[in-house]
Amino acid sequence: MAIDNFVLSLCLILLFARLFGDLFQRIQLPSVVGEMLAGLLLGPTLLNWVTPHETLGVMAELGVILLLFSIGCETSIKHLYQAGSSAVGVAFIGILLPAIVVTVTAMLWLNQSGFTAIYLGCALTATSIGISIRVLAQAKQAQTREGHIILGAAVIDDIAGVILLSLLFNFASKDELSLLATGLLIIKIVSFLLLSPPLARGLLYIFRALRPTEHHTGYEAIVTMVLICLFAWLAHAFGAPALLGGFAVGLALSRQFVSPLNRYLKNPFPFTHRMEVASKPLVDVFTPIFFVYVGVSLDLSQIDASWSGFFILVTLAILAIAAKVAAGAFVEGCSRTKLIIGSAMVPRGEVGLVFAEMGLQMEIISSKLFTELVLVIAITTIAGPLLLKWALHSPHKAN
Repeated sequence: MAIDNFVLSLCLILLFARLFGDLFQRIQLPSVVGEMLAGLLLGPTLLNWVTPHETLGVMAELGVILLLFSIGCETSIKHLYQAGSSAVGVAFIGILLPAIVVTVTAMLWLNQSGFTAIYLGCALTATSIGISIRVLAQAKQAQTREGHIILGAAVIDDIAGVILLSLLFNFASKDELSLLATGLLIIKIVSFLLLSPPLARGLLYIFRALRPTEHHTGYEAIVTMVLICLFAWLAHAFGAPALLGGFAVGLALSRQFVSPLNRYLKNPFPFTHRMEVASKPLVDVFTPIFFVYVGVSLDLSQIDASWSGFFILVTLAILAIAAKVAAGAFVEGCSRTKLIIGSAMVPRGEVGLVFAEMGLQMEIISSKLFTELVLVIAITTIAGPLLLKWALHSPHKAN
């Protein structure tokens, strides 16, 4: 991308993200919905002022990495662990239901081949972590029991999405399933999740000891970005989503970090707090880029405008939304809790788009089916925050 196109695109993305985000907040709607609609306005669907490009895509991914870092800074490992069994249950049901419902629908109603139908079902299993967590954070609900269950389930969903994509990719390219490769991938991802927060915490002590005596050097912001980039790269190297690297660094900075070594090491809170404060402007700048780029990546002008095409899209979107909302019903708690958790699992976002793009490149799905899948993903991505906002403000009712 030429530098003049890049800086103009970035200018428009940041400007419209702020305008639409603030507008939607004023009318009591999630700002992420406004930012995604800003992307639809700027992108090929309407004005075509900004076009999808690899450079912008990388910046968008950095935005969601930084968002997960900021969430990790406020997350307690202990509370996340306590929500573990519930999170696993929500993730399992949230993967199984959409996979079965969409696969069967694609085979029986859309007359798709078995493998294509399975691919469509798998494409609509993973939850976008960033979208729902941003809504929860703005509503100051990210550190509640529901927030920890949602975060844990979304992380599991993301990991499952990577594993499913790996399995389907191997089958499509080699016409066989490599269980050994899949097993090794799972071991590597789990190892990264267990080892990265303590490792990042250890590096914090080293960077604190090396801190220069001069003030206002930007040292904390640089160290934060160094760690985020390092662990995002490590996450990718281990086969995990890069955004989990940002989350691991955030957990390491958290004042609620739990480790057997805590009794022997002085709490580095003053230093980690300065790191968190120094990095906030970076989070505020880069995070909206991700949500706008989701909208820019969609070209709704290619959809089938016939009544039959519209009916198919609406039906698939309803099934995709209902299957995720139903996952919340398996959590202990009142109906409001179940609704909040189920609604938060609805957005597919970037994970579904990766599935769609890979399926098109590998000729698993046709260009028409690709457009329909992307539109279903778009509907779930916009409907999710709206449902979650409504659930958060719904009255408390006991079972």
